[in-house]
Amino acid sequence: MLYHEQSEDYRPLFWMGGRPIYAYGLLIILHILAFIAVALCMSFFGGQAVYLALTLDSYQVIHYGEVWRLISYVIFMPSLWFVFAMGFLFFAGQQVEQFVGYKVFLKLYAGLVLVPAVVLCLIGLGWPQQYMSGTESIFGVFVAFATIYPGVVLNIWFVNLTTKGWAYVLLGVYSLIDLASHNWPGLMVLWLCGGVGYLGMRLIGAGRGMTWFTDWLENRQALRLARQRNIRVLKDAKETQSIDEILEKISKEGVGSLNAKERAALERARTNLLKRDQR
Repeated sequence: MLYHEQSEDYRPLFWMGGRPIYAYGLLIILHILAFIAVALCMSFFGGQAVYLALTLDSYQVIHYGEVWRLISYVIFMPSLWFVFAMGFLFFAGQQVEQFVGYKVFLKLYAGLVLVPAVVLCLIGLGWPQQYMSGTESIFGVFVAFATIYPGVVLNIWFVNLTTKGWAYVLLGVYSLIDLASHNWPGLMVLWLCGGVGYLGMRLIGAGRGMTWFTDWLENRQALRLARQRNIRVLKDAKETQSIDEILEKISKEGVGSLNAKERAALERARTNLLKRDQR
């Protein structure tokens, strides 16, 4: 890895031709295969028909249950942008996956695809939405990379900037393009993907900023753990009291006086005690 020790959860998903295939590599392969398949389908069946079948259309998703559109909309990318997007995914995706592991990386990418799609569908309940592009999800991966390594200097198009600086530049340029073309769904997806990429890394403790958010999450987790501990303590106390009553009954009336429920409770307590001794 270039900048950090790799995660213990960073390992190949499978091997192909003697080469390890990691999660970011699998995503690149799937994007390339989908790109080829869409190009062939457009050639044989007509570009407009294929485009409409893959577009994220909130009306079709909500009223006709065409849920594949929640994912298929990221397949289409203009040919030149597709090359750049795969390059960004190869570099930034590799670094992010090495830092967080393949499980978190796949969850992050799923969030980058599904969160904007679901938000657009929710807005579509009142104002129908249509969208088709996968470049924003790749941008979200780059934002995640910039969140982990904000000070790393990258040379892109012969310009040296930190990853944090490039993230702001790309966000600003894409936002201006969307504003100029009145592409409001695209603008929303762009900012949502940037937010998912940043917050996803902050949730695991990487990066800086929004300490109020991470402190709030930590407090919620601490309260939940404390609540679970208190419930467990109360449960153990009730079980102990119940066992004491059963033992007192045995001392007075003998083992034969126990009913089936009391025998089961006594056996359960004995099993738990054996488990604790083994630990």
